[in-house]
Amino acid sequence: MNKIESKLKKNIAKNYWYMLITNLNFTHGLWMIYLAYKGLSLLEIGMMEGLFHVSSLLMEVPTGAIADLLGRKASRVAGRIASLISLIILIFSNTFWMFALSFFFSALSYNLESGSGEALVFDSMKVLKKEKGYTKVAGNIEAIYQTASIFSLLIGGILGQRSFMLAFGSAIVVSMIAIISAMTFYEPPIEKVVNSEHSFKNFLIHTYESFKTLFSKKTIASLTLFTTTLSAFCTVIFFYIQNYWQSTGLNISTIGLYLAIGSAAGAILSLNVQRIERFLKRRKFSNITKYPFLFFSMIVFSGIFLLAFSGFKNVHSVLSVVALTLIMAGESGMFVSFQNFLHQNIPSHQRATIISIESMLFSIVMIAIFPIFGWIADISSFKVSFIALSVIAGILLLSALIIMHRFSERKER
Repeated sequence: MNKIESKLKKNIAKNYWYMLITNLNFTHGLWMIYLAYKGLSLLEIGMMEGLFHVSSLLMEVPTGAIADLLGRKASRVAGRIASLISLIILIFSNTFWMFALSFFFSALSYNLESGSGEALVFDSMKVLKKEKGYTKVAGNIEAIYQTASIFSLLIGGILGQRSFMLAFGSAIVVSMIAIISAMTFYEPPIEKVVNSEHSFKNFLIHTYESFKTLFSKKTIASLTLFTTTLSAFCTVIFFYIQNYWQSTGLNISTIGLYLAIGSAAGAILSLNVQRIERFLKRRKFSNITKYPFLFFSMIVFSGIFLLAFSGFKNVHSVLSVVALTLIMAGESGMFVSFQNFLHQNIPSHQRATIISIESMLFSIVMIAIFPIFGWIADISSFKVSFIALSVIAGILLLSALIIMHRFSERKER
């Protein structure tokens, strides 16, 4: 093994450590409560979430192109710096517009990472001719993410109850360590399809070609929209159920415990995605054997359905915890399985940009459904909102099964 191959192999191991550090986010379950503590109304807090996704929508594809044209490592380092700036501004902010600036940098950080991280790992494996093992690696990454979330939610809740400054200060220290970690990666060699001159023109050409690549494959484009929409539903439930639980009198540490149970289930399922896929492929279940991420989508739908139709009077009942656990576990499995499917069907030199387009679609859906869900809950109830989500999720799942069935028939001809 030559030096380059050795460095690329180390990228995979380093990425596990990096993902653990970057996802030790002690503010994940606190930021909505913190903004209320700082004096923002529920409407203003909702506007912050909207601003985050609008910023993400506008910057997602450009940051993905930056990762493709300037390098995945450079994009990751810039993302960690943006995250640090966001945290510092958030701690010292006392006005709406300063909070808005913090959320802008938070979105920028998210965008710079979303296109570059997966691309760096997959392209490292591709050079090593080990890309077929990406499902296992992606499962490990998701498990680490969920494990970090468990500790973040539990520890963050404890720190937050004592002092918001303690929680956010700890997050800043972790963010500094993450910047150092991001600098240790080795940039994988990828095919260059444009020269370095006229960079803005190259950026426009590259972005156009990436959109063309994704949307010329209607099946992949449709399934990307399906999985991102279902993931957005899971995110909406994750945030709104926290607010509802708190309104019923639960303290932060108990809410963190409930969410940590879901993260633990997600970690376990993520580690076993490849094993589950192999099991399904030994059976004759048509589309699910060929496209196993649909199996995990069904777990998500089951969780949303159970949450909506369980007849709960108190959302924090045992049954609702089971439902949320299914949703979080299924979403983790779906993410790992679909990302492998997507990576196997897109070219390396456009990988980061296409992944960013996927994240952009997620932001579009979040901008649309986050306020609508809250509006329905305001004028009616959370149960009605969950029922609405379950109906839409069911329609999406049925549509995805039909698309996959037609795609399978076309491939067999």
